[in-house]
Amino acid sequence: IKNFYNGKFLTHSSKNHDSGRRHVSLWDTSEQWILIVSGDHYRLRHRDLNEELLESEQHYNGNYVFTWIPKQSVTAGEFDIWESRPGYFFMQNVKFRHCLSSTFWKGWVGAYPEC
Repeated sequence: IKNFYNGKFLTHSSKNHDSGRRHVSLWDTSEQWILIVSGDHYRLRHRDLNEELLESEQHYNGNYVFTWIPKQSVTAGEFDIWESRPGYFFMQNVKFRHCLSSTFWKGWVGAYPEC
């Protein structure tokens, strides 16, 4: 999953937030994510780690985005994927209605109300 603005890819971080959540970041090397249909929405699961992407209610300059280490589905792990223009998409969390985004100068991935 490639970020349009800086050309970097969504990756897992080597740093865990706590025992159940791992940070995600942007990096130069791509990783594989599995897109899973979940009713009218989608879930994303890291292929190698088998961890689901989620938006947390925990926030600092946007809501945190993690993978869920226990390897089971979570309520904040469903996303809508909206085409912004041909070939480019927004990912909007179903529970919080925030879109995934990042800062240009850091590898931080967060979720914000504006898409």
